[in-house]
Formats: sequence, structure tokens, C-alpha cells
Amino acid sequence: MVLKSIFQLLQTRYLSVSLFLLLISVLMFQCANPVTPEGGAKDMSPPEVVECDPPNYSIHFSSPDIHITFNEFVSLKSTSTEIFTSPPLAKKPDYKLRGKTMIVDFKNTLDSNTTYIITFGKSISDITEGNVLNDFQYVFSTGDYIDSLSLAGQVIDAFDNTPVSEVYAELYINNNDTIPFDSLPYLVPPFYITQSNEQGMFTFHNLRDGEYKLFILADQSGEFIYNMPAEKIAFCDSLITPWFIPATVPDSTVKDSIAIESEIAAIAPDHALIKLKLFEEVDSTQEILKSELLMNDLFRVVYKYPPLSPSIIPLNLDSVQQWCMEEFSFRKDTVLLFPTIDLPDTLILEIRDGESVLDTAIISPTQLAEEKRSKKKDEKEKPERLRITWTPKGTFNYLKSPLQGQLTFPVSEYDLSGILLIHDGDTVVPVIEFTDLLFRKFTVTSTWKETTSYKLFIPDSVFISYNELTNDTTIHTFRTITLRELGSLAINIDMSAKPGNYIIQLLAEKGKVVEEKYLSESGQVKFAFIAPATYTIKAILDSNQNKRWDTGDYLNKIQPETVLLFPKNLEIRGNWDVEEEWKF
Repeated sequence: MVLKSIFQLLQTRYLSVSLFLLLISVLMFQCANPVTPEGGAKDMSPPEVVECDPPNYSIHFSSPDIHITFNEFVSLKSTSTEIFTSPPLAKKPDYKLRGKTMIVDFKNTLDSNTTYIITFGKSISDITEGNVLNDFQYVFSTGDYIDSLSLAGQVIDAFDNTPVSEVYAELYINNNDTIPFDSLPYLVPPFYITQSNEQGMFTFHNLRDGEYKLFILADQSGEFIYNMPAEKIAFCDSLITPWFIPATVPDSTVKDSIAIESEIAAIAPDHALIKLKLFEEVDSTQEILKSELLMNDLFRVVYKYPPLSPSIIPLNLDSVQQWCMEEFSFRKDTVLLFPTIDLPDTLILEIRDGESVLDTAIISPTQLAEEKRSKKKDEKEKPERLRITWTPKGTFNYLKSPLQGQLTFPVSEYDLSGILLIHDGDTVVPVIEFTDLLFRKFTVTSTWKETTSYKLFIPDSVFISYNELTNDTTIHTFRTITLRELGSLAINIDMSAKPGNYIIQLLAEKGKVVEEKYLSESGQVKFAFIAPATYTIKAILDSNQNKRWDTGDYLNKIQPETVLLFPKNLEIRGNWDVEEEWKF
């Protein structure tokens, strides 16, 4: 057709044969170099429901199945975990696709006069770009009306107050004669169920009137039952009653908790947004995590929790004989054992906590020595020495803590007179003090100067351990901090509205605790001589006054201890003093 049109144009007096040849050449060049057609904008829209049969929100529902038609072809995924029905059905419906239509086959006899809600979660997406239709619900009633009451809440992490998404909010009714009400989350699926969004918000609609137990579950089994020890939970202290919220308020998929809370206050002033703290219960079963030989003459036993009455008894030794020295960690959950007598080739240890036998460990004390002897014959083996590790390892902030040394083994003899501290050409004798009963840890103190390089000289065999090891000549080099590199932070805390005993923590990046103070009344907390960084402040209401944060206990109705976070990050710079006000 194109060639015919060109030929007709050539019949006019305005075109020559040369122009005809030029046009033919251009046409042939374009045919030989095809160009990829430009596509349109990427599809970012999720599928849309165009028709439901029976219609959504039907009453007098009696159909054995539902046909839901979309405006495009869709795919279904994770139907067993993403799609749930409230109230639960004895058998899960069958979900299948036919063209652009999803068919829900109930395979169940529905209860009379009941409002059902099918929540599809993130199971529906288009097949081209994978755009997800979030939380579509199909609602129907087998009776004369659709239940119309609602509940709204938010789930936050109990330890850091961050919103928690994709956990299940579950409602239980007291309709089981054989199972105690508090035990229902352990044994049966909930009567109503929904899921939290990215802001931790959850909303129940179409609830019947009544009292409910509200339970939150980070389900790992896909059964919506609290049946795995690592699953996190939250719970409401008392039974709750739903209230009427117009269907468009709150729209928890797009609004944050502050907006929803204000809307609830406006339309239902007697009801508040329910806030629940998600936590992991402590598995109170004590056990041994590790029992191992760290090196010759050094064993380690790691408990799951600090034992109340620990004992480690050798079964193939004289049990009356004192066979080792013990050193427990700061948290009391780890113990180091330093044998003080000759041991057999195999040692059998019975590890107890009180009357409970937790483990029987079989350890070979000579294992590491045998491994050394198995090295190549031409490889010279260095004599074993007593090693020293230092804290801190980098720049020494002498205003926060002393210089600390730790020996591999407890010391039985020592001569500290030869230890010297050298700086700027001067040599002084520092003060060395042991800080533990086993004489394994010590501090080094002196009149420190800022911005100064030091060398700590420790001669050979200053320390002799109980197993007759000695230290090698050691020169520990370090530098003291410059004062203008440090800053300080003062927080004036008013706890008059929320009195109690609080642990005030200074947190660095990733929530690492840099320092903490204890406060029992309103006043100032000061963190001095701290390194420049961005910090956050956490306050823990220490309800049981054990100086640490404690999680919750569902059956004993104990909520996790309250955590408060200062509303903004605090930037500390060198040679700066920052002061802030904080009202709980």
C-alpha cells in the first residue's frame, strides 16, 4: 500500500525519478532497522473486584459457593495462611480460578443467623506485575442482617514500642464447656480473626454483640493457635465489648494510630484505641546450652537461665574432694571451671540446678593436648604461656572506667614491682589491684593525662598461675581520650504522672546499651564524658525492682514491663553539653 501511494505521487509533475529512488532507499533502510515499540507506564494498580455472586454483604445467604470476578487475570497464593474465615469453619473452603473469576466452594454447612467474614489478606495479585489486592473481605449473613459492631487497636513491640505488622488479632467467645476460657488460644482457632498492618493497626468489623477475649499471635504454625514456644503474643487484661464504628472510620489501611484514635474519640468518646504490647514468654524450662573444653585446664558450662542452686559433680572422682575453682559470669548463666587436681582421661560431669539433673557431660581434659601432639613433627610447638587481654582495646576513656586486664587462668603467685607505666619519657609505677577472688582480673590506675600515649611494661613471669603457667614479656600500648572529644547529656525527668522505679538507659546504634542509671523519683539523670554519636533514651518501669526488663506471662496475667522512649534522637558532639526535659 505504501509503495502504491508513492508511485501515485510520482505521477505528478513535482516529483522526479531521483526523488522516487531516494524514497525507496529510505523505506528499505527503515524496514531493515526495526525499532522496538515504546511501552506504556508500568501497571501499579491491584486487581479490582467487578462482580460478586451472590453480592457482597448479602443476607439470607444459602449458596454453596461464591463467584468473585476481577477486572483482570489474577493468581492465588498462600491460601492456607493468608485467607481466613470468621467464625471458623470445620473445613477450609476450596479456592480455585476460572478465567478472571475466583470460585469459593464452602464444603461446609453454614450456621444459621450468622455473619461470616472471609478475609483474603495478600493472597490475590494480578498475574502481570504481581500487584496485591490487600485485605479484600467478602461478608455475608445467613440471617436477616449483617452484624455491625467493630473494634480497633494497635500492636507494638513491648521492648522498643515499634509497630508490629502481619500479626493476627484474635477474638474468642466463651462457648466451650470443656476448655477453660483462658486456655482457648492454646487449643482452638479464634472466633474472629484479622491482621495488623504496617502501622500495627488492626480493625474488626461486622462483629456480633458480646464479650470477647482479645489475643494477639505472631503465628508460626499456620493454625492460628498458640502452640509453639517461640511465638510472640499479646493480650488484653480484661474482656472487651465491641462498639459501633461507621464502616469508613477508621480505615486502618491508610491512617496511622493517632488519626484513628482521634476519630474514635470523636465518634465513640467512651471507647479508646486498644493498645497491646507484643512479647515472647520466657520458657522456664532450665537446660544446658553448652558444656565444653575451652582449652587445657578450662571447662565452660552455659545455662539457659541463671541457675538458682547450681552444682557440677564429677561422677568418676571423689565427690567430696574439691576438684575445681568456679567463676560465674556477670549474668550468672555461664560458669568457668578451673580443675585443681589431676583428672582422668575422661571426665563425667553431672550438671544440676537444685535437685534437677540438667545434663551429664563427658569431657576429655587431654583432648587439646593430644591435638597439639598430632601436629607435624617438624613444626615447633611454642610453650604455653599465661595470656593477658585488655579492656578497653581502643582509645582509653579513663573518666568512665579503669584500665582492666584479665589473665587466662587464676594466679597463685605474683610480683607487681616490675610493672612500669611509660609516657612522654617518664616512667611511673602504676597501682595494680585484683578485683576478683580467683586473682584473674585486675585494674591499672594512675594519674592519667588526656591525649597521651602510654606503654604498660609487664616483665616476663610477673604472674604465675595455679597450674604453673607464666606470662611472657608484654608491652601494652594505648592512648587516653581527648576531653574536647567528649560531650555530656542531662535529662530532667518529671515522673509525677507515672511514678515508679525506672531504669534509664542511654542507647547507641542498634539499641546497644551504653550506660544506664536508676531513678525512683523525679530528678536529673546525667550521662557525662560520652563519645560523639546519635543516642536514644529508654526508660523501663521496673515493676519488680530487679534492675532489668521483664517480659510478660499470659496465664498469670502479667504484662511485660512498660517501656518509654524519649520522643527524639539526641545528637551529642564533642565539647558539647546537651540538656533536655522529659515528662512521663
